[in-house]
Amino acid sequence: MAPQRKKKSSPFAWYNKLAAFNVEDLFSRKHIPGPPRSVVVHQDLPAEYKDAKGKVAKEHVYRTNQVITSKYTIITFLPRNLLEQFRRVANMCASSRLLANLMGAVDI
Repeated sequence: MAPQRKKKSSPFAWYNKLAAFNVEDLFSRKHIPGPPRSVVVHQDLPAEYKDAKGKVAKEHVYRTNQVITSKYTIITFLPRNLLEQFRRVANMCASSRLLANLMGAVDI
């Protein structure tokens, strides 16, 4: 097998990564599709769907159809909010002026 060549990085590779960055990717879950399922309506589950204890076997337990529409949770509120706010250049400028003013470096 031939040795793999290292890719040459372009001078703007960091910019391309920054431009392709999406804040939502930090907080979104990647869903792996499960096996196909068959729906049984108003009937008992077949015996092969149950384990020795009579509970539904792990390979036949599927995700719920629950939809969560909230943007924030208690844990993700602060990081998401800060990322949303500091995506805008004007907010970054205002916060840098605020910090400079608090440190006494600038009088505005």
